[in-house]
Parts: sequence; C-alpha cells; structure tokens
Amino acid sequence: MKLFVELFINSEKLRDLAPLLLVFIVLILFRNWYNRYKKRSYKRLNVQLNGVLDKLQQENKDCKENLKELKIIEDKFLSKKNEVLQLKQHIEECNQKFKITLSKKDAEIAAQIEKIDHLEKAYKRYVSFKNVEANNTRLGAHFIKNVISQIYEDLEDLQSGYKTFLGIQFKIRKTKHKILPIKALKNIFKLLDYNVSALNKDNISLEEELDHIHLFLELIQYLKPSTKITLNDSLSKSQKHTLRIKPTLFFPFIENALKHGSLNEENSFITIELKENNEKQLCYCLVNSTEQAIACQNKDLGVTNFGLKSLQELLNAYYPKSTLEHKILPNNQYLSELTLSLN
Repeated sequence: MKLFVELFINSEKLRDLAPLLLVFIVLILFRNWYNRYKKRSYKRLNVQLNGVLDKLQQENKDCKENLKELKIIEDKFLSKKNEVLQLKQHIEECNQKFKITLSKKDAEIAAQIEKIDHLEKAYKRYVSFKNVEANNTRLGAHFIKNVISQIYEDLEDLQSGYKTFLGIQFKIRKTKHKILPIKALKNIFKLLDYNVSALNKDNISLEEELDHIHLFLELIQYLKPSTKITLNDSLSKSQKHTLRIKPTLFFPFIENALKHGSLNEENSFITIELKENNEKQLCYCLVNSTEQAIACQNKDLGVTNFGLKSLQELLNAYYPKSTLEHKILPNNQYLSELTLSLN
C-alpha cells in the first residue's frame, strides 16, 4: 500500500512534469533534426570544399609544374644572361683593344706625317742650301766680273784719251782714270783668293771678314779715286774676334754700290756703319751715292741684281730671323741694310 501510495504520488509528480518532459523531448527532436540538417549542409559544403580542394590541389600541381618550367626557364635565362654579360665583357675588351690599337696607329700615322713633314722640310732646306752653295760659287765669278768690268771701263777710258800717229802715241785729252798700281792688283788677288777659299768654309770670324772688306774698299778707292769712303765700326775687338758669320756675307753690298752706284763724281761716297743694336743683333748698313736716273726709278734696285738676291737666299737658309732692306733715299742716295740675328 505504501508502495502504491508512493507510485501515485510519483505519478502525480510525473504528470506535473509531463509538459516539461514533452518540451524537453521536442527540443531533443528539434536538436536532432537541426543536427541532421546541419550535418547534411556540412556534407554538401564538405563535398564542395573537397571539390575546391581537389581543384586547388590540381592547380597546385599545375603550378608546381609551371614552377619547374619557370625554374628551367629562369636557369636558361640566367645562363643566357651570363653569356650576354660575357659577350659584353668580351666586346668591351675588344673595344679597348681596338681603341688601343687605333690610338697606336694614330700615333704611328702622326709620327709618319711628322717624319714626312720633317723630311720635306729637310729636303727643302737641302735644296735651299744647295742653291746657296751654287750661288756662293757663282758669287766668286760675279765678283770677278764686276771688278774686271770696272777695270775694263777705266782702261777703255784711259785708252780713248790717246792717239797713235806713225807709231807715236800722244794724249789728246785728259782722262779721269789711271793705270792701277801693283798694290791694287795684289788686293784683287787677295780678294779672289778669299772668295775661292770661302767655298770650303762654313763660317769665319767677323774680324777676318772686315779685313777683306777693307781690302775691297781700298780697291774701290783705286778704281774710283773721287769716292769718299767711310767705315764706322763701333764693335769691340773681342766681339769681332768672337762673332762668326758666313764668308763674303757683306761683299754683295759693296759690289752693288760699285756696279750700280755713281762713284765717279766729286761728291760720290760710300758710307758703311757696323754696330750692335738693342736686341743684340748685328747691324750692317751701307749708303752710297747714285745717279739721278737711277734715283728716279720707282722700284727697289737691290731686288734686280744677282748679288743681293743670292744674299737674301743665304739669309733665308742660315739666318731665318734676319732682315735685309733696300730703299732709295732722297738726294740720289741708296741704302742697303742687314740686321743679322746670329742666335
């Protein structure tokens, strides 16, 4: 009985709890249904994800293959790049060698051009020196011609003043000239010997040249006794002994005065001045009297004669920094001046 009462009491309690149990059962059923639904949705999602995963795995596999190919291509690229770098380096080395070779060739060509120019200048100087040497040889003959020409004129004038009748010679008029003395002939021989020996000498002392200039002026004084000759020499004895020049360098001036000057008149003259200027150059100046007809000509007389032409060639060859000047002065005078740079 007691058990029954307990069951009844319990059943009453159960009846009170029935709605709760029912709700609980419903919740369980709903949960199971929801779980099944979610499970199915998860399965579908899993299937989709698996498909995506398979696709990604396939793509990953493809990417790995592509990466392998890219790696191969990259290796080839690096290899080609190294080859290109080596080629560039080789090209650069070739360019450097080419530039060095070209520079050497340019230097060789420049040296050859310089050598050719030097040879050409040397040849021109050689030809010039040969012309000067030839002219120096001809100057000796030119000097002989001028001196003998003057002697001939004087003898012809002297002879024209005499007549011969029945073997008897008598003077018909007074002449300006007379037979040269023996000393004058000695001067001629000394000057001729000096001209001949000058061909074998490169240079002489200024003192020796002036000694023969004095002989030449003495000869002119014999040939032209009316001529007043003056030589002003301001150089020291040491300078004249030390300074060296080409032989017969000053002769053409005097020959020019003898041949072209007017030296038979009472007022005729030859004035020579020898000095050193402020630039330490040797100055040799000759002024002589000329005829009226010559003084009126509008040209430089010195350029038209052989002696001074040859002198100019000699200066160009041996004294390139020197100057030679010729000009007509007032009062029937003619000037020849040489400024000689001996350095």
